[in-house]
Order: sequence, then C-alpha cells, then structure tokens
Amino acid sequence: MTAKVKHVPATTSLAPVVLFGIDSHGKPKGARFGQKDADLALKAASQLQLKVLASDDPKIAEIAARLPVGRVHGTGRTFVPFIRRDLYDKLVAAAPNGNSNPTNPPSSGSSGAPGSTGSPPNLPRNWQEIGIGDLVVAQEGPEDGWYEAIVVECNNDMLTLRWRDYPRERRIVRHRNRLGLLHPATKPTAATGKSPKPTAAGKEDKVAAALPHDWQEIDINHLALAKADGPWGTWWEAVPAEKTGDGFKLRWRDNHANVPPITRSRFELALICPDAM
Repeated sequence: MTAKVKHVPATTSLAPVVLFGIDSHGKPKGARFGQKDADLALKAASQLQLKVLASDDPKIAEIAARLPVGRVHGTGRTFVPFIRRDLYDKLVAAAPNGNSNPTNPPSSGSSGAPGSTGSPPNLPRNWQEIGIGDLVVAQEGPEDGWYEAIVVECNNDMLTLRWRDYPRERRIVRHRNRLGLLHPATKPTAATGKSPKPTAAGKEDKVAAALPHDWQEIDINHLALAKADGPWGTWWEAVPAEKTGDGFKLRWRDNHANVPPITRSRFELALICPDAM
C-alpha cells in the first residue's frame, strides 16, 4: 500500500543550494541551505565529499522542499542530516551528471559488473565459494533491507563489495557469512499436472531459528530472503507460511509484518548463512 505524498509547490523562498551524498556507512544524506549559508555550504561540500545541486528548475525546487534544512555552525562546520533513500535517488536523477534512473536494475543479460560482456554473473553455491566477481545479496542495514552486490576484493573472510544497481554509492565490507546467496541455476519451468494441496503454518506461526542450508531445505517457518515488488530491488527477510510444491506464500518478518504476503518459488529466494545467527 502506497501512502499519498503531499504535493509541495515550488516557491521563490526555496533554498538555492542542495548538498547530498553517501556517508562512510552507505547511508544517504542531504540538506538544503538558504541564501545566507550557500557560500559556506559550497565550501564544505568538497570537505564532506558531498555533491552540489543548485538550480531554479521547479522539479528540483520541489525535491529540495522535502529535504531538511542544513545547519552551518559559528565555527563554519556544516551539518547535513540523513535522508530517505527515495529522496536521495531523486536528487541523483536530477543532477546533471547523475543517473537518469538510478533505481532501475541493469537490462536483462547484463550483470552490471565492470567490463561485462553480457554474460551472467557467477552465483556461488555456498559461502566458502564466494570470490571476486560473484553476485550475492548484502544487507545495507536492518531498516534498509538487502541489495544485490558484486564482490570486488577479498581479504580472507572479509569481502569488499559494490552495489550492483547503485554503482555510484560507497563500497561496503562484509564478512562472507553475512551475505545472502542467490540460486545458482536457471529457474526451472513450472511443473505440469495437478498441483498438490497447499500446506500452511499453524496459528502459532512464529519465526523459527532454522536457516536452510540449501534451497531444497526451505520449508514453512524457515527464514529466507525474498525480493520485494517494485523498482528498488530490495530484499527483505521473509518466512514461508504456505507451500504448494516449490511455491511459497511468504509473510514479511519483523517491522514489515503489516505488508501483504507475497508468492515466490523456492528458486527465487535467497539464503541467509546458518552460521550468521
């Protein structure tokens, strides 16, 4: 269910300068600055490693109106707070040198990896196999979900990754056991014939601690990752509540329990390492 967004008309009182970017933990930041603080904000942009957006375009003015107001202290220190990812993506799209559509994944057949020639990315079968160039799923944060990422460096069990669909954002470092695995084979065709009767979890349906070691183990009340519908490409923790053959009806875990359940094949789910919990 999508909440209605209040339209904010552009006015001449909107700040002429916007600073935005990603912090060292991969969190989006952004703020608008009034005319009196504009010069100091511009000087602070390079020091803070933030991008500058200054335009009289009404569309940019509308985005700026939804940003928090940045603060410049007496010492000259500039404060730029965190913002929602959807606002950050709009700023990136609005920037002259930004992505025209930063949230859309690469076209079919492209892995998004540097130097890709159209061949599909390697999908490791277990956590010890993960290596450079592999496509996995990494958690950005408990409140931000998981996103597909590509391994670019390995230091024993600590891996450096870049977000596949957000190449401009800062790279992250994760332990291999903190990554999710995508199914390594092509999704099988749907079985023909009469479907088995669906089974469902009982009334005392609680999240079990069990984490399946492979896709065939996934069953009701296990914990896995499911990709949400929409353009963001976000994966969230989900629990199968009903099963029909290789198809599952899943409910979202924790803070997303009020979101309607989804249906996914076991081969469309990602695995969380059993050693991570």
